[in-house]
Amino acid sequence: MSGERTNNMTRRIVDAAMTVLLLFLMVYQVTGEMAHEWIGMGMTALVIIHQTLNRKWYGALFKGKYHSYRAVTAILNILLLLCFALTAFSGMAMSGYAVPFLYGMAPASSARQTHLSMSHWACVLMGLHLGMHIPAMTAGLKLKDKAKAVLACVFTCIGGAGLWLFLRSGIPGYLFFRVPFAFLDYEKAGWLVLLENLVMLSFWAFVGTQTALICRNTAGKAEKKRNPLIPVVAIMASVIVGIVPMLIFPSAAGEASFGTSSWSAPQAEAPLEKENVETQDVLQPDDLTEDEFVLIDGGSFLMGSPETENWRIEDEMQHEVTVSSFFMDPYETTQAEYTRLMGENPSTFSGDGLPVENVSWLDAVRYANEKSKDAGLTPVYTIDEDGVTWDLSAGGYRLPTEAEWEYACRAGTTTPFNTEKSLSAKEANFYGHYPYEIEENYFDNSVLEARPGEYRQKTVAVGSFEPNARGLYDMHGNVNEWCWDYYGAYDAGIPEDPTGPTSGTRHVYRGGGWNDFAKNMRSAYRAAGQEDMHSYNLGLRLVRNADGSRSGSLTAGGSTLQSETDGKILIAYFSWGGNTRGIASEIEAQTGADLFEITPVDPYSADYNTVLMEAQEDQHKQARPELSEHIENMDEYDIVLLGYPNWWASIPMPVASFLEEYDFSGKTILPFCSHGGGRFGQSLTAIAKLAPDAVMGEGLSVHYSGGSALPGDVASWLEMNGIKGN
Repeated sequence: MSGERTNNMTRRIVDAAMTVLLLFLMVYQVTGEMAHEWIGMGMTALVIIHQTLNRKWYGALFKGKYHSYRAVTAILNILLLLCFALTAFSGMAMSGYAVPFLYGMAPASSARQTHLSMSHWACVLMGLHLGMHIPAMTAGLKLKDKAKAVLACVFTCIGGAGLWLFLRSGIPGYLFFRVPFAFLDYEKAGWLVLLENLVMLSFWAFVGTQTALICRNTAGKAEKKRNPLIPVVAIMASVIVGIVPMLIFPSAAGEASFGTSSWSAPQAEAPLEKENVETQDVLQPDDLTEDEFVLIDGGSFLMGSPETENWRIEDEMQHEVTVSSFFMDPYETTQAEYTRLMGENPSTFSGDGLPVENVSWLDAVRYANEKSKDAGLTPVYTIDEDGVTWDLSAGGYRLPTEAEWEYACRAGTTTPFNTEKSLSAKEANFYGHYPYEIEENYFDNSVLEARPGEYRQKTVAVGSFEPNARGLYDMHGNVNEWCWDYYGAYDAGIPEDPTGPTSGTRHVYRGGGWNDFAKNMRSAYRAAGQEDMHSYNLGLRLVRNADGSRSGSLTAGGSTLQSETDGKILIAYFSWGGNTRGIASEIEAQTGADLFEITPVDPYSADYNTVLMEAQEDQHKQARPELSEHIENMDEYDIVLLGYPNWWASIPMPVASFLEEYDFSGKTILPFCSHGGGRFGQSLTAIAKLAPDAVMGEGLSVHYSGGSALPGDVASWLEMNGIKGN
């Protein structure tokens, strides 16, 4: 008897230890990668000990009769063991510390997603498993009915809170293989993360307890029969407690709450409320004009980025610039204001307080003139067949120059962002899963100043975050903003009020958008697009002169690039995982065009973890991998359909090698891109810079392989660009 008691006590200690380790395994952002692996090894050892101690249970598995309680516990135990086994196997297949010699037992991408799913299933099943034993463990407690009722209400509410946290954290997406990565909040206190996981576990334990009561009641094991509906009502009440806050406050959950990192069609919705923005704390009354523009006092600053700035690009040459005073809209132009003056709303996301997007450079210029007329000011621009002429002395509204934009954005800072420290998703609307410098720290982002945060997957109301030191909102993120300047190399010989090159084919836009990585939102980062380019993350912000010191005029000549629709077509693509290859094959089937695969001499690794690092290293150093195959006569092609996967929010570097190998002058490039949620990222800018004399047509972004909708999407894209199918 004493031996049995010792064995029971040992089992309980092991069970308790497994529960504690499971909680610590679920808080990777607290433990870090090395500790996570060793805790996992400890958990694996405890699972083996647990199975050894319960070996008699396996021996009796096919003996005796099965009532509902025994059947449910048996199924739970087997599923839990299976989850533990798959979690351990997939974890060891990715190990870099505990058992690195087992790394690669399974493909890393499959191992990662299996590990993510099975570990969370283990948490769910462990909670149910514990809950099924609670009635037996607490059977000796003698409580009054009132005390039982109070405790039932308390645990119902705690369980509901656990369900709310479970949904808000996006765990259903992990369970059902809908999300390949776990996105963790590294800024949250460790004790709070542990507490939240304990509360989430409590929901499943609560469900397990009520299930046990139902089973024991139907099997006649309860001391006295109870109403069988009581446990069912208790579970339903807990679920309601968890679901109601999600329904009342949907914005608090976000789309990631249901575990999908894929973009879905935008829904019309009201603008988000501003997040503790107190304009009067930043702006003084004398800083505002009657139209509420902010006075930006002129001065000198270092434009561009220092060579030591991480992820800088060569076109960001640092040089000293002086700008005259000007007025700037503290907000990006809203859809309400644009629609009022232009009579249309081109935006992808609908909401009066949201920034207008899908606006071309020419649209922005026309809007500036309409706003000037509406305010009784002299229009700045003259638009005719020769292009757009800027009257520098006019007092109406206009686009900022690149120098004005960066001067206003920096607000006296010399760091990559005007927040001085790395930008977080709490400070701007961008692809918050990818903060600054995560590319080279993807598998250990504990060193980052800003940790991965929320990806909202859409624009938000202008002014939803704190302004910079000049009282300007959303200078980083939300939507990119057009500038006047042609894109080109900086001319350090024009230090005062530079307006960019005198000619060109692309115009500059700045600031980054809702789907951009932080590296492409730096104060010095330069994006470029042709004057008729439209995009779901491209809008505007206006300025106007503050004095009459300027005179003369500048002309941005009309684009001489003409899009081809009837010439010979080449489909050129780079593919690693096969998604882009599948899209290219569908395009070939619909067009009959020539097909060319861009392949490097030294292929990227077939292992997902490895290729992540190889791709970011090539991007970081702007490598140009040598290609193994070449096109004999590029001159015979008029239209190039260029395909690639979105790698780190840009093109893979073999595509850059391809673009630099040939002369694309006068040709039309139609990009198509496979992505996992970021659409084109800044890949269109990369292509525009590498092929400045080519026409950029409308692009096609496809979520992964595109699924059953791919043929229709390709057909619509070809029709949009005037390409005839077979």
